[in-house]
Amino acid sequence: MKTLIRAGWSVLRLLGAACIGLTLGLAVSIAATPGGIGGTGIEPGGIGGTGISPGGIGGTGIVAIGPIQRFGSIFVNGGEYELPANTRYRVDGEPATEGSLHLGDMVRVRAVQQRGRLESLVVDVDHAVIGRVSHLDRSAGRVVVLGQTLQLQPATLLRAADDQPLSLSRLAVGDVVRVSALDQGGGHWRATRLTRLTASPAKDGSPFLLRGRIEAQASDPRRIRINGVWFSLRIGLARSGLAVGAEVVARGRQQSRTNVIESLRPMTAIDAPIGSRVAMVGYLRPTAQGWASQGLRINAADALMNAQLQAAARSQAAPVFIVGTLTASQTVVAERVIPNVNVMQFALPPLGGARTTDTQTGDVSSVPSLMSNGAKTNIQVPSFAVPALPAVNPPGFIAPPMPAVPAMPAVPQMPTVNVPSVAPPSVSPPQVPTVTPPTVAPPAVNMPSVTPPSLPSGVQMPSMPRP
Repeated sequence: MKTLIRAGWSVLRLLGAACIGLTLGLAVSIAATPGGIGGTGIEPGGIGGTGISPGGIGGTGIVAIGPIQRFGSIFVNGGEYELPANTRYRVDGEPATEGSLHLGDMVRVRAVQQRGRLESLVVDVDHAVIGRVSHLDRSAGRVVVLGQTLQLQPATLLRAADDQPLSLSRLAVGDVVRVSALDQGGGHWRATRLTRLTASPAKDGSPFLLRGRIEAQASDPRRIRINGVWFSLRIGLARSGLAVGAEVVARGRQQSRTNVIESLRPMTAIDAPIGSRVAMVGYLRPTAQGWASQGLRINAADALMNAQLQAAARSQAAPVFIVGTLTASQTVVAERVIPNVNVMQFALPPLGGARTTDTQTGDVSSVPSLMSNGAKTNIQVPSFAVPALPAVNPPGFIAPPMPAVPAMPAVPQMPTVNVPSVAPPSVSPPQVPTVTPPTVAPPAVNMPSVTPPSLPSGVQMPSMPRP
């Protein structure tokens, strides 16, 4: 009997160990599955368009489009974006490093909120044009490259190839430059940074890059026009179905007689989940579908915002700042617009790490809260004080003295009238004698005595003979 009991306990121990091992193995298998648990959608690509990605859980994603304003992390449109070790970098679509970032470079930053900070997942640098200077107007601050007119501003950064400051007087026709700029349409750009790559072009032609829109195609299928300039396609280069109206990035070499495109690809769309917040600067360009800027369609959230977009488009002395939400088809639904901003200084916090409180400008009350659906993103809106208008006196004009106003005559006083006092007569009411009504005794009535008649004692019924 004892032997059987020991054998039973041994079997039970083995079964328990097997169950524990099976449970641990199942748990490890589930944790190691890339696709997540039971179809919950937890995967490296994110959860249901919320912007959750390998960088961690940070809520809705944020996309910033604008120039790099400052380093120490990077500042874009006044927001500070951290650069953790897992941040990926691209320059004109090619893999790059953090060292490829420069002040004034136009970038697209995709970030998520992490522990109260904005951490960058991807930073894309997009140059507007690279090529040889064909015309230079120093007095007007205009440079022409590949038929594109680049307007220099006081805030435009001019740099040599070693990132040292470059004066405009040292720039010359024939220099190969790389330019970051905002597209104003019609082949006109507002430059934020210009870097001189070489002081003289190569003998076999210099490389070029142009970001723009295919406007036309010649009878020869190898000839296309981009931003007002005709280019030749390299023999054997397929257009990959790119038709007129497509936004493209063209690369090639500038020859003595023609510019030959060696690579033609569509512009990279925003690689961000639907619902991401977008903060961007740019110029509004009318299209058949509405407004466009930075390769994105811009729709208004409501009728009031549509009117504000139209007003901002009419007075584009400088770029506009737009905050909205990314929807399908690379469309941004605008919820806030600020016209005519200084893109290199807009909303920057003061140096030294101090943060300013949110201020108002026009009807803008809280740009930071719009950026991340309620989570602050350190974008500060500068306040603008309206200067007081000086008082201007017309020359030679002396105001005549005002004529004296005659005094009003005194109003005559009414004479005092003594009204005689009359005492009212004293009237006593008449005395009315008291009348006593006579006492009347009721008459006595004797009721008659009536004796009821007596009825006979009985009535004899006659007897009827029996038959």
